[in-house]
Amino acid sequence: MQPSKVTQTMLRTLVPAIIAAASVIAAPGFAQEAASTAEFSAGNSSLPPIQSQGQTEFVSGGVGRDESEAMRKEGRAWPLMLEFAQTNEGRAEYISDAQVTIRDKSGNTVLDATAEGPYMLIRLAPGKYFLDAIYESVTLHRHLKLEKGQNRKIVLVWPSQAREGQGNKDKNKDKDRGSQGNP
Repeated sequence: MQPSKVTQTMLRTLVPAIIAAASVIAAPGFAQEAASTAEFSAGNSSLPPIQSQGQTEFVSGGVGRDESEAMRKEGRAWPLMLEFAQTNEGRAEYISDAQVTIRDKSGNTVLDATAEGPYMLIRLAPGKYFLDAIYESVTLHRHLKLEKGQNRKIVLVWPSQAREGQGNKDKNKDKDRGSQGNP
């Protein structure tokens, strides 16, 4: 039996608040981060939940109009926003299921996740990172430098396998457009 919509709404609102309160009691230094997570979840019901791997938080999704618009809007508040697309007959079409791996300058993996939609918002500390994104056996590589207070959007566009058949080569000219633009 699935929970009712009222129960789901209450859980979306109460769980982040409980987590924030527990964080204040357990570790006062993390209170601000927990509060921002609670605010994120409670104020953006169209957004998927925040996930974490170690110190890295991320949100992945953007399927459907409401969720897509919410992800693009929220992306302005995150240090890194990735957008995934593939060329098809001269146009870029949004994709999901890209495998994303981000490593820090020491080679430690800070994120290894599969995109659940055309957008991924990632909260990383300022620094240098290496990004590998794989879709349909084609890997795109990027070097990232995130600075404090910066908001960066990276648009990754894969070639169409059926038409361009470039295998594992990264000849695609995707665009790093700062904080604006669409594929």
